[in-house]
Amino acid sequence: MMTLDKGKVGKTLMIDSFLGDIDKINQRLLELGFTQGQRVRIVAKSAMKKAVLLEIRGYLLSIRTSMLANVVVK
Repeated sequence: MMTLDKGKVGKTLMIDSFLGDIDKINQRLLELGFTQGQRVRIVAKSAMKKAVLLEIRGYLLSIRTSMLANVVVK
């Protein structure tokens, strides 16, 4: 099991599931387009690895690494 925060730059991954119950973080991720089966490409990571730049559904999104720890990918 690998989470999205541990992905390498340049890799395209597919969202498999979410950890934990549907809480505020997971609900926000769903609103941003993070759904099961969706492909996500990791474009860049910040110098301190506190944020990740992702491409999902044709748009770029910068999101905190702590939020991505809830997203299981394959």
